[in-house]
Amino acid sequence: MKEYDVVIVGGGSAGLAAAIEIYNNGIENILLIERDHELGGILLQCIHNGFGLKVFKEELTGPEYAERFVEELKKINIEYKLESVVTTIYPDKRIEYVNSKEGFVTVQAKAVVLTMGCYERNSGAISIPGNRPAGVLTAGTAQKYLNIDGYLVGKKVFILGSGDIGLIMARRMTLEGAEVLGVAEIQPFSGVLKRNIVQCLEDYNIPLYFTKTLSEAKFELRQLRIGKREES
Repeated sequence: MKEYDVVIVGGGSAGLAAAIEIYNNGIENILLIERDHELGGILLQCIHNGFGLKVFKEELTGPEYAERFVEELKKINIEYKLESVVTTIYPDKRIEYVNSKEGFVTVQAKAVVLTMGCYERNSGAISIPGNRPAGVLTAGTAQKYLNIDGYLVGKKVFILGSGDIGLIMARRMTLEGAEVLGVAEIQPFSGVLKRNIVQCLEDYNIPLYFTKTLSEAKFELRQLRIGKREES
């Protein structure tokens, strides 16, 4: 069983930054475990710019920002595993993970750092009202479908919540040809930067409704009646 000073679970921006910072403080025996097929995490689907101003003193897209960290990680030869899922973390800091190349692996760590990010909750977890609300997606899921997989999630779109990602996706889907009918915000104000409201909504004439929220999401299916053909 291989031993490491530090094992980091999660290869997004937090995991990459943690690995580099730990290395810079004199600890070199590090293992980074990532479940996806490449490092970068959610930054890879954030193709808008605005990243890197504090760290690199320039404006970068999410993938560009992630790549800077990945390049640094490879430069200092920190070990990492891709397409690897951690199954168990024991109290004595033994970690079990599995992947298609190595199979089932157990490693021993002196310290474990969890940087798995924030997982999006599904429609059931956030209690979306309605009966079988097909076509109702979280903003991050819509972002992944559009920016990574290349699928436009709808031709007519309404967005609930005026957070940064919601506003950015309103602009993104408009540029891809969708009609964004509006954005509803339950609060009487929006907590995002004014520039995001201007650049993502006002520039594209997308209305923003305050003190509004979703009351019901309906799934409608037109039924086709099929009968036997009458023989003449």
